Amino acid sequence: ATWGLSPDKWEKGKRGGRVASTRLFGWRRVSLVQVGRFQRKMSTIVCAISGNAPDEPVFSAKTGYVYEKRLIEKQIESTGKCPVTKEELSKDDLCSMKVNKAVRPRSAAATGIPGMLTLLQSEWDALMSETYELKTNLDTTRKQLSHALYQHDAACRVIARLLRERDAARGQVVHLQDQIANSTPLSGGGDRQEGETGLTPQIIARMEELAKSLSKQRKQRNFPDLNPLDEVKKLECIGSHPVHQSTAPGILCVDVHKADANRIVTGGVDSQVILFNAQKEKVAQKLQGHSKKVTSVKWHPAKDVIVSASQDASAKIWTCTSADWTSAYTCAHTIRKHEAEITELSIHPLGDYLLSASLDKSWAIHDLATGKCVRHMQDLGTAYPCLGFHPDGLILAGGTEDKKVVVWDVKEQTTVATLDGHEDAVETLSFSGNGYYLASGSRDGVVKLWDLRKPLNIQTIQVDGPVNSVAFDTTGSYLAVGAKGLQVFNFASKSSLAEALSSKEHTDAVMGICWGQNAKTLASVSMDRSLKLYKNK
Repeated sequence: ATWGLSPDKWEKGKRGGRVASTRLFGWRRVSLVQVGRFQRKMSTIVCAISGNAPDEPVFSAKTGYVYEKRLIEKQIESTGKCPVTKEELSKDDLCSMKVNKAVRPRSAAATGIPGMLTLLQSEWDALMSETYELKTNLDTTRKQLSHALYQHDAACRVIARLLRERDAARGQVVHLQDQIANSTPLSGGGDRQEGETGLTPQIIARMEELAKSLSKQRKQRNFPDLNPLDEVKKLECIGSHPVHQSTAPGILCVDVHKADANRIVTGGVDSQVILFNAQKEKVAQKLQGHSKKVTSVKWHPAKDVIVSASQDASAKIWTCTSADWTSAYTCAHTIRKHEAEITELSIHPLGDYLLSASLDKSWAIHDLATGKCVRHMQDLGTAYPCLGFHPDGLILAGGTEDKKVVVWDVKEQTTVATLDGHEDAVETLSFSGNGYYLASGSRDGVVKLWDLRKPLNIQTIQVDGPVNSVAFDTTGSYLAVGAKGLQVFNFASKSSLAEALSSKEHTDAVMGICWGQNAKTLASVSMDRSLKLYKNK
């Protein structure tokens, strides 16, 4: 029992935990302390899931592992598999184990400070290993997310391209439908041709009657409410309004209602037509329908009707059915007679016909009520950046890309005069209210004043930058010029203009200008995205 030791030495060794003598254990001599540690290690049962000694151990013969009962049962209920081997497992495969619950085995490594440090080092190493695995998984997830976002972006680009192609296809369908609607079969079952009613004798008779009436009225006209020259020189900018989108900056055209200076319409690079209430200083309506920049807008002088033209080769007629001009407008007709950008629109003094000019080397007259083409002049040899009706309505004039101003007879649709003198393309023109004078502006910064009665160039004015817009007021007393800045000229004599006002309010090129009634107000638009209003304070 004492392995050859005296009782005193045996008890002393047991109390001190160190037995000096040894026993023969197999072929090896081992200390009694080492035997006790070996026996405790062999008796320790560890859960395969938690790594700790289980309170209620169970054994599975199917997997060969020992588990904590509550842990393995939760795993079986949730997954039905062993979390270690991933084999199918049920509660029937578990066998309870009988252990001595009174004495819990203690890890031999935790009996001293070096052992505890070893355990902590092991835990730290395991934590670092787990952190590395988490970082690896995070990096993998980030790469997967980046790839998914790239695929999403590519899909969005494809969808956007398909939408553009769909819109283009729809536009072509609409264009073909308009061509079919405007075409009539020839007698005898021949080929179809563009259906033009032509300027019938009835239409020409109406135009001539109106021209005679306007000519008589012109001789008797006086303007008691005309803004005097001293006041025009004092015109000041009273408001600047960025009415169009900032994503596509630039306003290209403007028109002010002839009877109400508070009604202003603009067209911009953002493809929108904007109605602006000058009295309330806010946008009244936004008309959307063009697919490219809007190049020309006009108010009907007597109706709540607006016409607009665009780079998309279409012109639209917008109507308002309400008595309030700020109410919603709808597109009554879309004109697709041209094959290139429509550069200019003009409404005939009758108020029933619309003139359009295009870069496809043609101009056309349309019926405002139906949107149908009345007369289309094609293959003219040059494009027309600008075109407009004379105040009497029997002639029209257009500026061309080949540096000329061409005057047409509306009744015969023939050229009656060609005005030479510009050294670059003519971008803009305007008739004076009395019908005697025509102002034209070109890209080389030259404004020419023509006397249509002779016809001769009676004055040439050089301005800073390409001339984008010229506009006489309704009385023909003042001429506004838009280039890099805004300038106003008045007739110092019957045949010469003198500068009355110069303004640099805009920070970019002035693209459009228009006078209000009796020259008491002036509106200008620019590529700086602003609509500026001028008035005497």
